[in-house]
Amino acid sequence: MSLTIGLLMILTGLAIMAFGLFMFYAWLPLLYALIGFDVGLLLGRAFTGDVGATAIVLGLAGAFILGAASYILEPYRRVLLGVSGGILFGLSVAAAFGIDGWFGGFFGRVLALVCGVVGGLLVPRFFDLFVIVASAVSGAAMVMTGANHILPGVGFFDRAAGGVLPSLVTIILAAAGVSWQLSNIAKWTQMLSVGRDVSDASTRGQEGPPRR
Repeated sequence: MSLTIGLLMILTGLAIMAFGLFMFYAWLPLLYALIGFDVGLLLGRAFTGDVGATAIVLGLAGAFILGAASYILEPYRRVLLGVSGGILFGLSVAAAFGIDGWFGGFFGRVLALVCGVVGGLLVPRFFDLFVIVASAVSGAAMVMTGANHILPGVGFFDRAAGGVLPSLVTIILAAAGVSWQLSNIAKWTQMLSVGRDVSDASTRGQEGPPRR
């Protein structure tokens, strides 16, 4: 079970880290479902201290709820993605840097809520860049959390025993995810057979997928 859950966390983390923006435009419900699944797992881990049955149930519930919400709340899907992506970002950062256990997990949950509010406010203005950065950081943290779940005694993945190394690796993975997504915007646009200018100056000069 530990191996299965750890692999699921790694695979979903890699998918979000490398293809967050593409999935939003091509397979929107899948992106929401993956975010909901990872949010549920991290919440379960924060509540129980482990990725067990509670985390799995919360992960499946989160996947179903956000996947369905992408249809039901279609006019507000950008804000919904900003809030849910921000929450995942906050939970992932707390897990990656070992602060999710501070004050009984209270600090990690507050950080997640703050990031959710900020995400909901910033999405309309910096949408593409927000999705890229949030998905890259969140996915990288999920990869490290999953690896640590499979190999809890290996300091390279253990934020408690490994010092700054796991956090540094998380940052490197996130930077790689951001770079990969930015470098593939034009290719994804061509795959989707539509072009437009992306929403933020940081990606100016490339074409991004069409807005929905």
